[in-house]
Amino acid sequence: MYFSVITPVNLRQAAYEMAQSAAYAEHQWLWKFFPSNQDQQRDFIFRRYDQEVTPRFYIVSKREPVAFSDIWQVQSQPYAPQLSDGQHLSFQLRANPVVTKTNDKGKPQRHDVVIDAKKRFLLEHGLTEDATWRDLKQDEGKPLLYDLTQQTCLDWLQSRSDRLGFSIVAANVNAYQQHRADKREIRFSTVDFSGELIVTDHELFQHTLFHGIGHAKAFGCGLLLVKKLKIES
Repeated sequence: MYFSVITPVNLRQAAYEMAQSAAYAEHQWLWKFFPSNQDQQRDFIFRRYDQEVTPRFYIVSKREPVAFSDIWQVQSQPYAPQLSDGQHLSFQLRANPVVTKTNDKGKPQRHDVVIDAKKRFLLEHGLTEDATWRDLKQDEGKPLLYDLTQQTCLDWLQSRSDRLGFSIVAANVNAYQQHRADKREIRFSTVDFSGELIVTDHELFQHTLFHGIGHAKAFGCGLLLVKKLKIES
C-alpha cells in the first residue's frame, strides 16, 4: 500500500483544472494518476483537504500514483503503519454516515442518519413543519438540531468502532454538509470527525486504514487519517 499527497505546483492552472471537478468528477479526475484499463476496479481512497486556497489530496492506494502533468506534484511512500493493541492515536475522518432500512418493496435503502433522526424526532413529537423544528430550542437557547446532529453522528461512528479495530476516547463533529453530485443528481452528506482513539485490534485497524470507513468513497469519504499521541506517564 502507498500513502500519497498530491499538491499543485502551479496554483492558477490547478485551480482552473479543479474548477470542473465537483464531487464525482473529482473522483474521475483522480483516476488520471492511476493509469489502468477500463475494467480496473477502484483501488484507492482519498480525501481532499484544502489549506486556505490550496487543494491537497491525501490518498491511500494499492498502486503508486503517477503525476500526469507538471501542474501537480505527487509525494508517495510505502504505507505500512506500525500498529499495536492499546496504541493511542489522534484521528481525522470525513465520512458518509447512513443507516440502511428496508423500503416498501422489501429492498434495502440507505438513509442519511441525521435526516432519519430528524424525521423520527418530529414524528415522535407530532411535529411536521420545518419552521416548527427550527424554532425548537433547548433550555440554554441552543438549537436542538445542533445536538441531535452531534449525537447522531457520534453514535454512528461509535457503533462501528469495535468491528473496525478501535474504541473512541473522545470525538467531535466539526462539520455536517449535504451535497449534490451535479449531472448524476446523486445526493449525499459528509461529516467531519476529529478526536482520539485506542487501537483494540491492530489487524482489523490496519484493514480500516487501508480500505476506509463507510460509504461514498468515490466522493472522498472514508479515509481515516491518524497520528501517534504521546501519553504522559
